[in-house]
Amino acid sequence: MRDDENRVTRRGRYMSPMEVVLRSIAPEFDVLNAEREWAPEVDITEDADTITVRTEIPGMAREDIEIDVANGILSIKGEKKEEKEEKNKTWHRREVRYGSFSRSFTLPTDVKSDEARASYENGVLKIVLPKEEKALHRKIEIEG
Repeated sequence: MRDDENRVTRRGRYMSPMEVVLRSIAPEFDVLNAEREWAPEVDITEDADTITVRTEIPGMAREDIEIDVANGILSIKGEKKEEKEEKNKTWHRREVRYGSFSRSFTLPTDVKSDEARASYENGVLKIVLPKEEKALHRKIEIEG
């Protein structure tokens, strides 16, 4: 493995030389993970009539998720509440992310925000945004 491959984190950010050293000598200390922000990753797809956004956010309650659409921007905000550490437990690894997150995306076309729907099942949030009529593709016949 090349040296620069050892310096790339899971999210694609390059680590400083000090981070590389810390990770190699003390992986059990979660020094580096404390710096990273937590934000769920998304899939955004488009078909003829809708834009669909899917994100996996297991362990959250519906009431802890907020979705807004305004001026062509979709925003998803929430807070994944952390389990309380029990004093009689010894933690050996702590990788699950907790805390607040906020993601915003510029939509590729105008949508009917008043007809948008969202569902949350088995930890998967799915948002379906119908396209505005003016944004729908239509074929134009040549006259004459």
